[in-house]
Amino acid sequence: MKQLKIAVILGLVGGILNSDNLNAQNLFSDNFDVNTAANYTVNQDLDTQALFSYDYSADGIPSAPNSTGGSTLGVRFRANYGDTNPVAAAINISPTGAIFAGDYTLRYDVWLNANGPFPGGGAGSTEFTTAGVGTSGLAVQKSSGTANGAWFAADNEGGSGIDFRAYRGTALEGPTSTAYSAADEGAVNRRNANNTFYHTAFPGGQTAPASQQAAFPTQQTGALKAGTLGFQWRDVAVSKIGDTVTWKIDGLTIATLTSATFGGSNIFVGHWDVFSSIADNPETAFSVIDNLRVDAIPEPSTIALGVLGALGLFAVRRKK
Repeated sequence: MKQLKIAVILGLVGGILNSDNLNAQNLFSDNFDVNTAANYTVNQDLDTQALFSYDYSADGIPSAPNSTGGSTLGVRFRANYGDTNPVAAAINISPTGAIFAGDYTLRYDVWLNANGPFPGGGAGSTEFTTAGVGTSGLAVQKSSGTANGAWFAADNEGGSGIDFRAYRGTALEGPTSTAYSAADEGAVNRRNANNTFYHTAFPGGQTAPASQQAAFPTQQTGALKAGTLGFQWRDVAVSKIGDTVTWKIDGLTIATLTSATFGGSNIFVGHWDVFSSIADNPETAFSVIDNLRVDAIPEPSTIALGVLGALGLFAVRRKK
């Protein structure tokens, strides 16, 4: 019986220490159910687009898991979609003039689409979702130029070779960096979707929505391999505590940057075509974000009070 009580106490304490269970103060949120483009600064290369309040059900995509009332409105990002000039291109949005002080978590739902056939993808299919904190909110976030802050990128169909990427400004954390949670598996690098570290959280098998398969029956066929993010809503969280920034997708910690250097106090989310290529079907090459929010992370003293409260509660119950 005593062991049971201890287990219950530890469970409660663990629940309190889990930031997802704390009543964190919301600092910013947008579900994009109305067109809020005027509230954002769009930083972009040529031949990119951010379309606000886009109804993604037109692409056969279901309501995002954190939406209410079955809403299917979000922001659609595209790159290298409108011409025949293949160049690497990025686009990202930040709340205009926002200042996020202290410790906080940036969180959003993302859907990564791709042109097939799969698992390999069609020509020019590999594109990335991006997000970061401690940024100026005034830079195009990519591996060149004036990118700043701590930020991350992950691709749709595992076709990059460096499918999960952590950046400090324009500097990519390299193939042996301990910032990544995964370890090398022989010749399979820690940043590659083929690494089995990613396979439990992302087991693969996702297929294009039925309406896309119907519209493009010879292309949107097949299924994605293990370790990939495409064709399914993903929960992305980037948490800043002091100068440590942690990146999670669907609860899996992908990378942690310590001693991060910040270029400002804003956040961003975006899309990046890393390669000088154009998708052979631009209509299916895009990403969608929905339910963007920033939540303050409570001070350690607040967490400690919660733990003490839980222990006190059990002490009272024991006396009874």
